[in-house]
Amino acid sequence: MEIDRKDANIQIGKRLREARTNMNVSKAEIAKLLDVTEEHYRKLESGVTGLSADKLLILYHTYGMDPTYLITGVSSSVKEFNLDYYVANSSKEQRDQFFDRVLAYLSKLIKFVMIDFSIEI
Repeated sequence: MEIDRKDANIQIGKRLREARTNMNVSKAEIAKLLDVTEEHYRKLESGVTGLSADKLLILYHTYGMDPTYLITGVSSSVKEFNLDYYVANSSKEQRDQFFDRVLAYLSKLIKFVMIDFSIEI
């Protein structure tokens, strides 16, 4: 199956946007990380501009975005996460750090949803 560069860039951009929104990270934050303007980053997400290998590595090292998934749409390391197993086989410190991260993520997600739907507390 032959995919031309433009179609590939569009698909990569869609997956990049999906990953960014799933993590509740702003376009501005990723643009700054990648050392590009917000306009250039918008072009990456829309597929007008292709994502370079060095930018893929930055996204991988900073956010854990799977380069294989961004390029192909198939994760290179699909793993089922078993919370009970993790909790049972972690130190108290590891569990506390994990739950702190989960709570911080949920807090960020709630704020994002509230902003998105203009909900006031």
